[in-house]
Amino acid sequence: MKKHFFKAILLACFCAASLPAAARTIRIVAGSSPVFAPVFVADKQGFFKEQGLDVTVRPFTSGAEATEGFRSGAADFLVASDVPLLYLLSGGDSVMLGQFSANPDMLVVMGPGEMRDAAFLKGKRIALVTKSSSEYLLNNYLKSAGLSLADVRTVNLAPFDQVAALLRGDVDALSTWKPFDSKILQMGKNKYGVATWGEKQGYVLYSGIVTKREFLQGHREETVKIMKALKKAADFLASADMKQQSGVLASYLKSTPDDVAAVIAHNKWDMTVTPAFIATMQSIESFLADGKLISKRVDWNSAYDWTVLKDVDPSLVLPEQK
Repeated sequence: MKKHFFKAILLACFCAASLPAAARTIRIVAGSSPVFAPVFVADKQGFFKEQGLDVTVRPFTSGAEATEGFRSGAADFLVASDVPLLYLLSGGDSVMLGQFSANPDMLVVMGPGEMRDAAFLKGKRIALVTKSSSEYLLNNYLKSAGLSLADVRTVNLAPFDQVAALLRGDVDALSTWKPFDSKILQMGKNKYGVATWGEKQGYVLYSGIVTKREFLQGHREETVKIMKALKKAADFLASADMKQQSGVLASYLKSTPDDVAAVIAHNKWDMTVTPAFIATMQSIESFLADGKLISKRVDWNSAYDWTVLKDVDPSLVLPEQK
């Protein structure tokens, strides 16, 4: 009897060991902007599942909220634009795995019709989201008139609140992003206009993905699969027409195709690590450091880990970045 009992126990243990381990749920947080499209497309089109991954993607109302969720440990990966990513990279415990979105005109500075150049803004009240890419754009625009952020009064407001504040006259101008420019143009009855935008000020907005260094060390295989899914999504977007792109994203983000198209009409979906991307990141980091917005400089020797991207496709990492 005992002999049969122990055989049963051994058989049960063998069977349990033979069963596949339950897939770990990988958590990704992001802002809700269409410029983060590859992560949304990878989720909606099932590209993560194709890699055998159980992934949850949670879009937050703002990038700041998504960043805080990542900081708190509520997510394994964060998808965000360049400025929020640099705040994380300066801390040293996060590592950037790749970029997949370059947008030349999502960010805009808006003001009254009589605003001809940046000199108009001296001493004026300007609404923006602090610690965001719109703050960096405003700084670049002010420099064109020999001004700095110290020469204006910035007011930290969420984009929806910015629109109302400008229309009420509570602020004089905005540094904001699409599609809020179209809302102002419609509601302001041509009283306001776009003074400048990102590329005009030498700034292309990059977006990408980071993880904690500790997570990468313990889950490299899953991380490579995440990046493979994002690469497939970026390729899908690059080959799709605007109707396809905006339709997929509008459904996912509960927006309208027109609003989505207004944001990504000139977006480039390419995960190649280019010199332009590296130069932009370094320029923003210098701005943050000079303004004492980060307490520690980014260690560029460890801020990026392109080895994962090279495992996906070696051609994505140019020779000078290897």
